[in-house]
Amino acid sequence: MKQMRRFIALIACLLLSFHAVADDEGKEWLRKADAHYKAGRYDIAVGYYLKAAEFDETEAQFNLGYALYNGEGIKQDYPSAVMWFKRAASKQYPKAEYNLAFCYMYGKGVPCDYEKAQQLLIASANHGFADAQITLSECYENGILVEKNMEESKRWKSIAENGSFTQTTEVTEDLLSATATYDVHLDGVLRERSTLDKLRNLLYTEVERSTSSSYSRAPIVLTPSGKQGVNKAPVLNILFPTNQSSFHTDMVKVKYQLLASGLESSTKLFVSVNGVRKQLDITPSAEQTNTVEIDVPEKDCTITLFGENEGGSCQSNTVKLIREDIDMNSPARLFCVSVGVGSSSKSARDFARVVTKKQGSPYAEIQMKVLTDKEATRADLAEAMEWLQQETRPNDICLFYYAGNGFRDVKDHFYFIPYGGADDKLINCLNAKDFATMTSHINCKLLVFADVICTVDPVNHISTTTHFAEQLKSSKKNMVIYASSTDEMKAGLFKTNNFFIKTNSVFTKTLISAFNDGDRQPNEKGLSTKSLGNFILKEVQRNGGSAQIPAYICPPGMEPFNIFTYDN
Repeated sequence: MKQMRRFIALIACLLLSFHAVADDEGKEWLRKADAHYKAGRYDIAVGYYLKAAEFDETEAQFNLGYALYNGEGIKQDYPSAVMWFKRAASKQYPKAEYNLAFCYMYGKGVPCDYEKAQQLLIASANHGFADAQITLSECYENGILVEKNMEESKRWKSIAENGSFTQTTEVTEDLLSATATYDVHLDGVLRERSTLDKLRNLLYTEVERSTSSSYSRAPIVLTPSGKQGVNKAPVLNILFPTNQSSFHTDMVKVKYQLLASGLESSTKLFVSVNGVRKQLDITPSAEQTNTVEIDVPEKDCTITLFGENEGGSCQSNTVKLIREDIDMNSPARLFCVSVGVGSSSKSARDFARVVTKKQGSPYAEIQMKVLTDKEATRADLAEAMEWLQQETRPNDICLFYYAGNGFRDVKDHFYFIPYGGADDKLINCLNAKDFATMTSHINCKLLVFADVICTVDPVNHISTTTHFAEQLKSSKKNMVIYASSTDEMKAGLFKTNNFFIKTNSVFTKTLISAFNDGDRQPNEKGLSTKSLGNFILKEVQRNGGSAQIPAYICPPGMEPFNIFTYDN
């Protein structure tokens, strides 16, 4: 027993030593990166920041995100910038929380999400970042993202100016936990390079526009004692977007505040877009602030919100939105979401790597989201699909790749099992029906690749890969599906040191081979959807790597098209 305890103690010491060495190595890469950045050698600095970030150096992750956001020493890449900001923000690094708030506020690399923007901005302020405190003060002063509140505005301004910061408990989510405070050096390089420097002007412009906009606020009734009384008619304010904001999608999100004065059950919300009025399907609540999605035309438009109940009608709130000028005849872009969970994380990274090489063949632009392990939760998958909905145009192409576990229940309903999910935690999983609904709103050609190891409920199980793939289909008429669903007992896992390890499956290996021109035929200009389906079927059958024949589903009437072109 003593020998066992000594052995365990020795292992613990070795592990601590390993982590210490790794920590020192990460800091050394960070030191080199900062030195090259200060000398203006941004491309070299980015390489070192990446090495340090891979050692989980928080500051390096933030710096790398900033470089990707602004295209310093590397191609500008909003989705990748968001990924690194998220990693730093998950450790409550306030500058990353701040920059991530602006990404959500303006839809840079993520879908617009005003609630997350607000939460992240508050978290950054709670963690002691003065720039976030000043911005939050301005938001409260002008009623942007949050309800107008001059007392809160003055409080945050005083905290920022005097440094008299006291930890608050306004943010309670795990991601935005307010239990730690970073020592932020405001005179360092990071502050000079903060995203604030480029986005604050935009915020100031929006503030100035909002103060001169045409909407007005309903009056507040005061009692003789000076306290706010009950205003029978509802009070409505638009919190975001502000007047003259730009948009480029067929749907915009509007965050509003609706005070129903205890008459929620009879309160109705109406919207008018360029004079065309309709009632919105909402349920007013005591929470007061909500976000609604509104369909908008392909031109500049004016949105008006107003509410009414048995107490009367409120004054309307109006914002004018400016449609961004997008050339629909511009070259197609390629968007890709590559998801890998657990032992399949490598598969997702390998697929993303081979897709990225198709830059210029023929895509002028490739935008990539790689979601692996703890960054591949159900919420992350849903956000990625919303990002595709927001960013894509009809002439673009989207790829969605998923490698990992799935589950089929007794009724043969299929679920993707992302990080945090399990066959006994289906609330954290993504079912095929929800996936089909999400994809139906993506406004371009979509290719789905699903390489799934399935846990199967043995009772009345009759599923086939084709049946599973059929469940992924949506009302969308231009979605092509390639799927392989292998029972877990036949998935080709091998065991070492009591851990199961899965290499790339035959399906994924074949897919990567095809993207590496493995199916190139004489006189063919590129890899078509049909030839890819035939190639996968042939190779999987030849290698015997799947217990079930992979599925290839193409909507009726959809002509095969080239996914990419071959290099000469």
